[in-house]
Amino acid sequence: MPRILVVEDEKSIAAGLQFNLEAEGFEVRVAGTGEAGLAETDSDRFDAIVLDVMLPGIDGFEVARTLRSKQNYT
Repeated sequence: MPRILVVEDEKSIAAGLQFNLEAEGFEVRVAGTGEAGLAETDSDRFDAIVLDVMLPGIDGFEVARTLRSKQNYT
């Protein structure tokens, strides 16, 4: 089953994405901050990441830069 990480701080948006993606057969994990999203990618692998760019703390652009610098293309 394909795995998707959703990094989104708005709980209602994250819940909607999770609900719809799971209905399509994906396994979904949700992280509410950029830091939590990076921690998830350190401990697990994902087929895709849905990444909000306007996150509190580390924003989505910095998360993407960090993943690229680590050559972590989950």
